[in-house]
Amino acid sequence: MSLRDLLRPPPHRGPLIAAGGVALAIGVTLTVLRLQYTLPIGVDAALLILPGALLFWLGAQAPNEQGMPPAYQSVLLATGLPLIYGGLLVALGGEVDTIPEGWVLITASLVVAALAIWPALERNSAISLLFAALLVLLALGVLAPDGIRRWVFLAYAGGLLFASLALREPARRHAEVLCDAGGLAVAAIAIQPYSTGVPTPDLSAFWELVLLAAGLGLVAFGALDRSPGPAYVGVLNLILFIISAASGTTLLVWPLFLLVGGVIMVAAGLRPRSPLPPEPDPYRAGEAPLAARATRPRGTRD
Repeated sequence: MSLRDLLRPPPHRGPLIAAGGVALAIGVTLTVLRLQYTLPIGVDAALLILPGALLFWLGAQAPNEQGMPPAYQSVLLATGLPLIYGGLLVALGGEVDTIPEGWVLITASLVVAALAIWPALERNSAISLLFAALLVLLALGVLAPDGIRRWVFLAYAGGLLFASLALREPARRHAEVLCDAGGLAVAAIAIQPYSTGVPTPDLSAFWELVLLAAGLGLVAFGALDRSPGPAYVGVLNLILFIISAASGTTLLVWPLFLLVGGVIMVAAGLRPRSPLPPEPDPYRAGEAPLAARATRPRGTRD
């Protein structure tokens, strides 16, 4: 038996392996946090990367069930990728308890995002695609200058939206997680880093409109498709819109606009309905349908 066969979890043992993987990941994380000042930084990084690589490989090798990843496979991938990411941040940054420098965040984010693309495509793993999309978003946030960061986030959200539309038929779950990532990219417009205190969005009317449109669109998408993920992200965008638009002492402009628009739509939905025309009489026994009784032109054949 080859090493690859040994590291391919049998389906009937997958849930047990996934549960053990979660326990292992939590134990490793606690070990690194408690012993960070005792162990060398290389040991800290290895303690994160090696178990993460093992769990990621087990998840990537697990066979699909009827073309879809089983639950234990998603758990293994969602557990292994963060460990690898954390290990790279520690290895490149040289510290455990501080935020790494920008180049460290960019490098680790892009490397792990590229790694996550493999199971996203080969194993149809939507959670891996979501992880990759969010890591690219993080890298863009670090790379983009302050003056154009919001525009970069908006452009990235638009690209994810178009990619989601393209994947809607062939890969529905992938399309859904790309909507989630796009909504989070819009939310990032409002929650960029601030100097001190609780982040309070300070947005112009244009960016508030972007938040409102994204929130309403995601909530509608989640309701129509019965997809909770986009709906939750849409609610987050709407909350950020409310926080940003709450300043002021008059009903202009957003309160009045939304009140009038809401009343018009509710009234339109509750307006009296015209009576429907009566249903046609049913066919009697032995009576041919009307289309079958139509006279055929001469010279035509069945």
